[in-house]
Amino acid sequence: MKKTLLVMGGDRRMEYAAEALASVFDVYTYGFAASPPIWELKQTDILVLPYLSLSGEYLNTPLISQKIPAVASLDMLKFGGSVYGGGLSQSFATYCSERDARIHDFFLDEELTLKNADLTAEGAVEIILRETDSSIKNSEVMILGFGRVGKACAGLMAALGASVTVSARSLSAREDASRLGYNECDLCDPEALKHADTIINTVPRVILEKENLLCLKKDSFILDLASKPYGTDFEAAKELGIKALTAPGLPGKTAPKTAGYMIADMIIRTEKEGETGG
Repeated sequence: MKKTLLVMGGDRRMEYAAEALASVFDVYTYGFAASPPIWELKQTDILVLPYLSLSGEYLNTPLISQKIPAVASLDMLKFGGSVYGGGLSQSFATYCSERDARIHDFFLDEELTLKNADLTAEGAVEIILRETDSSIKNSEVMILGFGRVGKACAGLMAALGASVTVSARSLSAREDASRLGYNECDLCDPEALKHADTIINTVPRVILEKENLLCLKKDSFILDLASKPYGTDFEAAKELGIKALTAPGLPGKTAPKTAGYMIADMIIRTEKEGETGG
């Protein structure tokens, strides 16, 4: 008998994830336009929640107006079941332990995280081309931070013909960037900022403060891909007339089908590993 699986909340990528998961599990959904009333749902073996679903008190349910308390979602899980989601908090983990539930955080799965970084870089290209009206080729692109997303962005921008500078506090990160053929500098180096056409930030703390923003050209563009509190002083950027945007949940907006299928692959893989003890 197939395990039952409930996808609860999320954006379009979670709809696609549910579609792909239906090939392996008996799938139910809640939080989408075509979902049945919640009282018609039964407890499930596997509960799938969205990315950043537990960053607040409620699940992320952009496709419906109803608010769903995050903890209340566990009422839909059988004792000893599995919970999947992105950014699951420690307090939520405590509630899960009371139900003997196994937790699988999307952010802690290396394979999925690397694939998402590539999708984020692709989405960044779309935003840059749309917002700057300029080609990426022959432009000066500065990447702040050199983690997974920073590396994916650097690689794609370089492939498109940009001159890429990696700006990082860590000496080892700068050495890695240099070995890969990128220019490198200390974090928010004033001289390097002067030449940047586009700045892509991946550092989740405010590092582009007013004193740094004053170094930029007036027509520079900042794309902040970090999670909250982001890395840009947006008020200062607005005051200085510098265009700066955030792009949360980028894979879900620019490539929801691919992102959803990747989530489904991760869940199927993890469940199979659990069955075989891998």
